Amino acid sequence: MFSESIHFYILTENKSMYEVEILEKFKNVPVFSLADASQLVKNRNYAKRVLASLLKKGKIRKIKRDLYTLHEDPFLVSNFIVRPSYISSISALYFYKDISQIPNEIHCFTNKTTKTFRFILPIKYFHTNFFFGFKEVEYENFKILIAEREKAIIDAIGKVPLYLIEEAVKNIDIEKMVSYVKKIGKSCIAKRVGYLLERNGKDVFNELKDLINKKFVYFDPITKGKRKNYKWWLVIW
Repeated sequence: MFSESIHFYILTENKSMYEVEILEKFKNVPVFSLADASQLVKNRNYAKRVLASLLKKGKIRKIKRDLYTLHEDPFLVSNFIVRPSYISSISALYFYKDISQIPNEIHCFTNKTTKTFRFILPIKYFHTNFFFGFKEVEYENFKILIAEREKAIIDAIGKVPLYLIEEAVKNIDIEKMVSYVKKIGKSCIAKRVGYLLERNGKDVFNELKDLINKKFVYFDPITKGKRKNYKWWLVIW
């Protein structure tokens, strides 16, 4: 009986020691995994027990299976759950203070499979074949990848109603936007972006006209519309 009590005491003391080490080690990283914790504890199964204890005490948060964080900011951790990825669409535009609408989910783009996680808010990862147009910025003492505002507007098409992000157009670099549209090279993107800019006093028809085919698409794939615009070959609001 005495030896069992001593063994339990040693295990408890070891667990408390490892809890302190884990909290100290990972306070300066956005996310960490069970494998990372196992490097400290030296035993995967015991690492699970230590992490379960920390979860129960509310010292760490679980993002998904075997992935944890000491932080409570979904915007921060979103860039590190799926790699490579960058924050974009309405989330990036709100970060830049280009729009007033407060997003109720985080939008990220990746060259991997589309998927969604829930960490305080839903974090959606959209697959893209156009994995460019982002930069590294400082956020909460970390470096995150976030879309340039021009690419964020392009990425938002079909993901949110365009009226939610239209106010961001006034802050874009026209030459950069046109270069991004040409790099993508898709007629539907050229039409939508061109008309969106035109609606906001920025005429880029001559720059994009070679990409415009004579096939109607909805200006906004979400809210759709009824009127036909033959200049851009769009069905508009």
